[in-house]
Amino acid sequence: MAGYWKMVSTTVMENGIKVGEVSGLPAGEYSLVGWDLDTTGRRLIDEICHIAAYSPADTFSQYVMPFCDLNIRAQRRHNIRVITVGRYRMLKDCKTGKVLKTKSEIYGLSDFIHWLEIVKGNAVDGVILVSHEPRMVAAPLLLEALQKYNLLERFSAVVKGFANGYRVAEVKCAKTVRSFSLRTLSRVLLNNEEDLDSAADRARLAFQIVQHLCAGEDRPESNQGSGDGQADNHGLAEAIRQFTNTVAKEEMELVGLKTVLKRQASMRPVFGPLLSVNRRERQRASNLRRILAEAEIDYPLLTATYSKDGKESITQLLASKLTQVKPKERDELHELLMGHFDPESKPKSEKTQVNKESKYGVGDVSGSSTPDTTTSSMKTPVSSDDNTNTNCTISPQTSTTSPQKHSTFFGPVVTSSPESTVS
Repeated sequence: MAGYWKMVSTTVMENGIKVGEVSGLPAGEYSLVGWDLDTTGRRLIDEICHIAAYSPADTFSQYVMPFCDLNIRAQRRHNIRVITVGRYRMLKDCKTGKVLKTKSEIYGLSDFIHWLEIVKGNAVDGVILVSHEPRMVAAPLLLEALQKYNLLERFSAVVKGFANGYRVAEVKCAKTVRSFSLRTLSRVLLNNEEDLDSAADRARLAFQIVQHLCAGEDRPESNQGSGDGQADNHGLAEAIRQFTNTVAKEEMELVGLKTVLKRQASMRPVFGPLLSVNRRERQRASNLRRILAEAEIDYPLLTATYSKDGKESITQLLASKLTQVKPKERDELHELLMGHFDPESKPKSEKTQVNKESKYGVGDVSGSSTPDTTTSSMKTPVSSDDNTNTNCTISPQTSTTSPQKHSTFFGPVVTSSPESTVS
């Protein structure tokens, strides 16, 4: 960890676009490998269920049996789900209906590292793993799993850094493409449209897109067109080296991510009610909570600040910490925090939500249920009398023995007693 600070930091800038500072690897011979993960969710506590990697020489694909089931969004994203047959749990492909061959997480990770050691080949300095994500999620999940099984040291001996193809596309395609998603770039650059539900397909496309964007850069002229795939791979790794974060840097970012998540968890008393409402409110609350956590604000700090001078202290804290935040988001945070610490002043959003629920009689605040469209929305009136006839026909006995009045509309019979007709 300490040696990381001695590495050279470079600023990537091309086409007038600056993509921050990354910790550059020292020059050397590296092998580039595309990779990706399928997971049970997008949180740090979620598990790996598919590890895939691609290089021009070989490919790797291994399904992993998770302890927990995939959430609904993960099932739809990856088209796999966990089934139970008797006492056994299996991973099933939703498209083909076939049961997938799986291993435990520790054996899947060990096989992945062993495959990387073979693919490394003549690259004496190690391997660079490249994926394609707007926000790096796969790398922290992989490092967390490796730490859990004490495999990080062996992994770090082979892999020297992580590169994000999304950042490469942001720099090199800033003036030609508006969306830098994997689907858009594969259609525009590779003239190819494929399903992206499998990690194996995403790993291959991530490698091919980076290869297309960095073609011809930092390669000796003698190697171009020579057909030497290994030499081309080394030249490609050299071209993408400036976009690479070292494993040590990713470890530090993982530690920072855990700290941010700890701050977010501490603010549950503030954002808990909003997280249990509909999806739109959950997204809004998650975004606001993340803004506070990344600004190094947690619930104990908010409580101590409010106890000093109330509303003015909260206002000063938000103004000093949230300097890069939009004024609208800062106002929403101030309104939400004051609604929590001062129950008399509730945020407008909460009042609006309460009014809507009271107006329409919404019972399910999660917003996940849908109205029943198979039955009519008109409710037929039901009499409290258990002997009320619900047919439209009138029996002769009823019409002769009791002077009851019947309605003529087609529906349940509405009766009225003689006393109710007497004024």
